[in-house]
Amino acid sequence: MAFAGFFSRGQYFFDVNLQYLFYVGLWPKEDFTRDKVILYKLYEVLLHILSLIYVVTTSIGTYQNKQDIAIFLSNLDKTLVAYNFVLKVLVFVMKRKHVEKLIKEIEASGDRISNNQKRLMALHVIIITIVMTGIIGLFGLLALFKMEMIVEAWMPFDPHQNMTNYLMATQILVISFTVPCSFRSIALQGIVCSIVLYLCEQFIDLQNRIKGLEYSKANELLMRIEFKEIVKKHMRLIKFSKQLSTTFEEFFLIQNLAVSVEMCLNAMMVTMIDREQKTVLASFIAFLILALINAYIYCYLGNEMIIQSEGIAMAAYESSWTSWPLDMQKDLLIVIRVAQKPLSLSAGGIVTMSMKAYSQALYNGYSIFAVLNDAVD
Repeated sequence: MAFAGFFSRGQYFFDVNLQYLFYVGLWPKEDFTRDKVILYKLYEVLLHILSLIYVVTTSIGTYQNKQDIAIFLSNLDKTLVAYNFVLKVLVFVMKRKHVEKLIKEIEASGDRISNNQKRLMALHVIIITIVMTGIIGLFGLLALFKMEMIVEAWMPFDPHQNMTNYLMATQILVISFTVPCSFRSIALQGIVCSIVLYLCEQFIDLQNRIKGLEYSKANELLMRIEFKEIVKKHMRLIKFSKQLSTTFEEFFLIQNLAVSVEMCLNAMMVTMIDREQKTVLASFIAFLILALINAYIYCYLGNEMIIQSEGIAMAAYESSWTSWPLDMQKDLLIVIRVAQKPLSLSAGGIVTMSMKAYSQALYNGYSIFAVLNDAVD
């Protein structure tokens, strides 16, 4: 019922996403009093510390089990997932002011988005949260049923000594991973994808508005005003797109590297782990599928952004420009020339987020595995 209220609010584009960021300690509210600011900052720092505790303790646990290849690879996989989440959170915290500025400019732009798009922005994070929580909970319950650790981690006590120690160790892992790592990562994915969805819809709106321009002597003044607004909006969207790409280029680089490493680890797991260790193998495959889905979402939206920004040039060419005055034809030519250079999301200035980048990341992961496999053989 709480989310239904968000769906009906048309004032802002990113209500649910920003609320999610607020709950996970990444988006302080501007109207907070001094005491609330201090409390929220303490909450944010506490979550940072908990995520670091998870990374450090599981890293030590991975090293301690280096003799058991199954446990070592399984732990390494889950630890790298946490590294991926924590690094992206750190990048976001460093760039948070830039994100705040971008969102304020978007909300002050006067643009409109459809109710379906607002629902999609909200449902995206809700569905991902349910899926990720379900997968983690499933393997957590399975580990609890078998009296095994969800992930091997160093503890100041022996988790296997008795049931009390085991439950305490499990609670520490759950508390230090769920909100500080997992939910924070989902919140970041939600806001990034929502901004991209907003841009794509605005590019489509520009295409429709350009195609709808019909010149006649009677409506020349109105058409010139409309065309001027289209050009201003196009320039604004170009600015927003470049701001988004610059702000999150390290974020996307971490994402791409994580997918390649995940692919490599899972290929090694399949070839090196005995088929009898079905639980370990199943957890690997489940986390791989989740990582591939998340990477696909980023790359698909990046690809859609390229297509829709380029589509403005085609929409301008397909308009009834031959009947326009000469000065407007020249202005339209400038629009076409600008739109022919697609707007994209950069991953550290190394690769552009697209379906090609997605397939390349998978190929890189398999290539690394093949080299390592040949070296071992």
